[in-house]
Amino acid sequence: MGTPKSATTSTCSVEVDQGTHLFHVANYRLHEDLAPGRSVRSAPFSVGGYDWAVRFYPNGVEKEEGSASMLLELVTKNATARASCHFRLLHRAGAAASSSGWQVSLQEYRSDSTSESATVRAFKTKLAPYIQDDCLTIECAITVVQKPKVSETKEVIGFGEPSSELSEHLELLLDEKQGADVTFDVQGEAFAAHKIILAVRSPVFKDKFFGPERGSSAQSIIIIDDMQPATFRALLHFIYTDSLLEGMDRDLGEESRQEMIRRLLVAAGQYEIQRLKLMCEDILCRSLTVGNVATTLAFANEQGLCILKDTCLEFIASSNNIKFIMASKGYEHLKRTRPSVFVEALEKLGKLRKT
Repeated sequence: MGTPKSATTSTCSVEVDQGTHLFHVANYRLHEDLAPGRSVRSAPFSVGGYDWAVRFYPNGVEKEEGSASMLLELVTKNATARASCHFRLLHRAGAAASSSGWQVSLQEYRSDSTSESATVRAFKTKLAPYIQDDCLTIECAITVVQKPKVSETKEVIGFGEPSSELSEHLELLLDEKQGADVTFDVQGEAFAAHKIILAVRSPVFKDKFFGPERGSSAQSIIIIDDMQPATFRALLHFIYTDSLLEGMDRDLGEESRQEMIRRLLVAAGQYEIQRLKLMCEDILCRSLTVGNVATTLAFANEQGLCILKDTCLEFIASSNNIKFIMASKGYEHLKRTRPSVFVEALEKLGKLRKT
């Protein structure tokens, strides 16, 4: 055993308060013709020691054909507060909307002031299914972050809890190939692995090696001809370590990196590794640019990725660079190779953004 180490400690902690407000916009038809910039506001409600209100703009904060806007407003006088919020639409009966809604990231709110980053936009066509009995119900879930508090300094004596070494050990097992009982031939490159680990991590491998058809999969070499070696290497690394392969895209440009993530996402879906699939989809959502959003939109539709597809459409709708999107290589390639509903959707969204 090691010698206990003496140290002092202090803690900076932040408390958060959460609350939810339902804003019912009754007699909706009487509000839907309000001019851009005109809004209806909820009654004040309190969360985290501050008073808030929800504003709804039936025709947007500014003139935006086919769009409505929502925002959270701090109504406490002479105050500032840090908060985030999440909007979604509810059916009259209280059932949640099928979509995930709109997230407004953590930011500073000031009394009687609003910012562009605090405003969410939605197509009126998306609102329409939730208008029931001439009433639209908006749910706003708020998280208020209070000012940080620092504890007094204390002396501590003890051992720090060591971090887990499981992933490192399994990675070493994969690299050293000790006890491997199956080999994959991926376009001429061999990968040794362990059936039991593959089966634990993937329902597809579990069925292949230990399911009813395991007799036909008893061979020690399995040929995979629908995947590139680099993609399969990254897939195996995740299966063993539950993490993305570090440096797998170190020598790749941004376009090649995006392609690598797309291929890995398809492989994760093929072998039903849901966590890896969601991680890849999240990377693509956070990596959208005017140059790749058209290509990503086509990929999302082909793979049935609803979150990624919605994110692409929201990115295009909220972008002030629609003309650059339509001039991108991805858009032109899409137009040449897939003259389909995607191109029509992009052009329609472009028209909606014109004023």
